Amino acid sequence: MYYIVGLGNPGKNYENTRHNVGWMVLDYLVSSQGLPEAYSSAKYAGRISEGVLAGEEVTLLYPDTFMNKSGSAVKKLVPKGQEAQLVVVYDDVDLPVGEIKISQGKGSGGHNGISSIVSSLGTKDFIRVRVGIAGKSLFGHTKRPKGDRLAKHVLSDFKRREERELKDVLPKASEAVIAIVAEGVQKAMNRCN
Repeated sequence: MYYIVGLGNPGKNYENTRHNVGWMVLDYLVSSQGLPEAYSSAKYAGRISEGVLAGEEVTLLYPDTFMNKSGSAVKKLVPKGQEAQLVVVYDDVDLPVGEIKISQGKGSGGHNGISSIVSSLGTKDFIRVRVGIAGKSLFGHTKRPKGDRLAKHVLSDFKRREERELKDVLPKASEAVIAIVAEGVQKAMNRCN
């Protein structure tokens, strides 16, 4: 069993923001893989979809908590001792739009949702699929916003020129999740990073 969590913020005004790219990836995964539509679950404090992916049972969770409280929903979903079967899909301001990276057991990188999950589970030993949301400079370098601009950036919609890259990255991130479930995290990292 794999537990796949997409991080985001509830509410219409956050729907298309960079911070909700985890939910966007789960939406793509559900529709492209024919998984059941997510339904509200008070037990898990979010919307869930349960099905089979790459021959493995999976439960997908869209926490209804705000980003910095994501850990409380994740703790309800993942049984003690199965944290290594958790895959968290979320936005990463250190990667440019259009890029993804799989990692496991790393720190939070300043991401409040990941900090909340680490704190709630008492471990950082879970799998992450990081989806880039940073802009690029004219020279192709990643532009990581700082200070007050960081919060404004993650809660902003993607720019029109970034939307094409976003459309390309949703299938790429979805394939990364499938690879993790089908082949294990090490092979998925070798293939996708």
